[in-house]
Amino acid sequence: MIQPGTDRVCVTGATGFVGSHVVQALLARGHRVRAVVREPDNEEKTAHLHGFSETADHPLEWVRGDLLEPGSFDTAVEGCAGVIHVAARARLTAKDPQREIVDPSVAGVRNILGSVERAGTVRRFVQTSSIAALFSRPEKNKVYDEDAWNDDATLKTDPYGLAKAEAEREVWRFQEAQGADGGCSVVVINPGYVLGPVFNTRHSKASPIIVRNMLRGKMPVCPKIHLGLVDVREVATAHVEALERETVSGRYVVVHESRWLREIAAALRVICPDRKISSRTMPNVLMYLASIIDSTIDRAMLRRLLGRAVQFDNGRSRADLGLVYRPIEETLKDTVDSMARARLI
Repeated sequence: MIQPGTDRVCVTGATGFVGSHVVQALLARGHRVRAVVREPDNEEKTAHLHGFSETADHPLEWVRGDLLEPGSFDTAVEGCAGVIHVAARARLTAKDPQREIVDPSVAGVRNILGSVERAGTVRRFVQTSSIAALFSRPEKNKVYDEDAWNDDATLKTDPYGLAKAEAEREVWRFQEAQGADGGCSVVVINPGYVLGPVFNTRHSKASPIIVRNMLRGKMPVCPKIHLGLVDVREVATAHVEALERETVSGRYVVVHESRWLREIAAALRVICPDRKISSRTMPNVLMYLASIIDSTIDRAMLRRLLGRAVQFDNGRSRADLGLVYRPIEETLKDTVDSMARARLI
């Protein structure tokens, strides 16, 4: 579909945790990559990408773009055959969830798709969605696959899930509007909770923050929450395969396996025996009481997730994208090692 070394690929959110790994994977495959960021001159955010570029077959291109500025992606998309849209606001709660969580995701997708239409050169558009677009509150004994949709999220109960579901629907409306003969095909990646090697402090404050907090003793007890985990390198590979493979289509659940927080903590205790990592589970009733005292604990999230196991079917990602998932213990160890190298723990 998109040929390494010949076609140019635009990646939004290139300096983020997932976006950085996507850029690294593309460059390793020999792709010509155009990185879209809000602050191309911010060395603190871009230094690791410059490092990738130094050993790549083709130098990394830099273009500015902003989710909320209409037309700001036009220059970035111009002349590109592939677009991977990773950029999004990864916030679970906010004082104004519509403005701070939902609007950036939905308006951002409309913005980039408008640029894709105007460019007229894009043959494959890959959207980074989330398992949050599949469900809001896990149903008992249900295994989630690509047919699931989060129809229950509201601004009050699950603004992040609402943002992810609505942004993805925008992408599918774009695909439908093109018709059968449309020149740009769409593929969506729905990753789970992403862990793996970080490149800087900002990345450690994204989803890997759970590991960092456990290592630093900032999580004395573990809420009874079940997470569908995946390595960021598998997520990056999924995006590249979705870009390159002619026959892939639709959505892809990219999750390896699910674990309780106490199980993650127990695995980290084995990896880091010298650190005091608690794997004690906090009773649900005490979590609710804590949310009354501590305003940073999202009570709506507790009502949705606390004590609810969740399972996923990743069969399509294995069959169509050829993904081979590495052991979660390896993912956790590599996450820890990267934080240690960067002196973040």
